[in-house]
Amino acid sequence: MFVTVNSIRKCENYPISENISDVIFRELKFPAQTRFSYAVMNKRHLGPPVIYSNYPAEWIRKYIDMTLYKYDPVILMARKSIMPFLWDDKTLSFNTSVYNKIFEVSREYNIYSGYAFPLHDHENNLATLSLYTEGECGVLLKQYVEEHKRSIQLLLLSVHEQYMHIEPHLDKLPRGKSERTLTVRQVEVLRWASLGKTYGEIAIIMGITESTVKFHISNLIVKLGVVNAKHAIRKASDLHLFDANE
Repeated sequence: MFVTVNSIRKCENYPISENISDVIFRELKFPAQTRFSYAVMNKRHLGPPVIYSNYPAEWIRKYIDMTLYKYDPVILMARKSIMPFLWDDKTLSFNTSVYNKIFEVSREYNIYSGYAFPLHDHENNLATLSLYTEGECGVLLKQYVEEHKRSIQLLLLSVHEQYMHIEPHLDKLPRGKSERTLTVRQVEVLRWASLGKTYGEIAIIMGITESTVKFHISNLIVKLGVVNAKHAIRKASDLHLFDANE
């Protein structure tokens, strides 16, 4: 298996950042029940990461809102490493309740161990591609990773290069919880929705597919910690996110 930047660019007629999760899953053909997370965070600011993942949505919400990323042993290890590594709740345990808190929460979602591929870019960002699976499938994942390390690392490089070109961050957003991780494109989708546009109309206006619009709305609901699109619009307005993107 060999993945190149050009092959990823041709996967869809819209930017890679619109469907990062789909591309990762399709290109790597993971063993059954594999979960993955592509996350990007700035090493200087230690703010919430931008996450594309098929991890349980509730886990991601807790990870952001409980600021677990600040104490995540996997992130701490990735900050010091340039090579892929195996992680679990034993080898990465620390002797403080603060650092072990994340594993107390992750066990609720059967997240015990996995693999992490770190990447450090020229803008001082840390990008990670983390993989885990449950039960007996963990043996298959271990074998898969050992056989495809080079391809996985190359895909991470390719995805991250495209992400950095296409998804600029809203640095002016309020520095609080999940709303900091919204991208320009996500806020643009939400602004059109706030003006009464349907998903189909937003897709035409922005030159993307309707499924991509729905994808952004789903991410917004998780990141803003709300229950539906109407609540997301209300919270974004209260936080002046539309003003920040003008």
